[in-house]
Amino acid sequence: MGKSAPEYAKTTTDSGLWGSSTSSGKGTSYSAPDWAKNTMGTIGNNLNSTMNSMLSNNFSNDANFQAYQNQLNRTANQNYDASVLSSLANRGLMRSSGLQAATNSFNNRLIDNTTNLYDNYYNRLQNNLENMLGVSNNLFNYMTGLGSLSQNDSKNVSDYNLSAWQSKLNANTSLYKSLIDAAAKGG
Repeated sequence: MGKSAPEYAKTTTDSGLWGSSTSSGKGTSYSAPDWAKNTMGTIGNNLNSTMNSMLSNNFSNDANFQAYQNQLNRTANQNYDASVLSSLANRGLMRSSGLQAATNSFNNRLIDNTTNLYDNYYNRLQNNLENMLGVSNNLFNYMTGLGSLSQNDSKNVSDYNLSAWQSKLNANTSLYKSLIDAAAKGG
C-alpha cells in the first residue's frame, strides 16, 4: 500500500563562530570550533591548579605569588631604611628605646601588609576561578543552544515529511477504497 513511514530527518545547524550541531534519529552531536576546544582545554588546566592553590591556601610554590612577595620584601626593606633607621639616625636615637619601638611598629605594618598580600592574592585566584567558570558556562550554553536548534529543525522536517507521507497515504487509501467500492457495484 505504499512505502514505510519516513525516517527521522537529519539536520545540521552551523553557526560558524560557535560551531555546528547535527541531529538525527540517532541523537545530537556538537562540533566545536578549534578556538572553543583550546579555550576549554586552557580553562580545564587552569581550573585545577587554581582550585588546588585556593584549597591548600599555601602559595609558597606559586611563581606569581612569589613575585608579589619579593616585591613586598624589597619595598619593606627600603621603607625600613627610609622610615625607621634614617629617621632615628637623623635624631641621634640609634641606640635608644626608640629603635625598638619603631622597629616593632614597622614589623606590625609589615605583618598587616603580608596578610593583605595573601588576602589580595586569594581574591585574585577567586576572581580568576569565577571568570573561568563564567566562560565555560557561556560556551556550554552556546553548545546546548545549537543542539536545541538542530533538534527542533530535525523535528520540524520529520513532522513535515510524516505529514506529507500521511496525506499521500490517505489519498491512496481513498482512491483504493473508491476503486473497491466501484468494483463491488459492478462498475
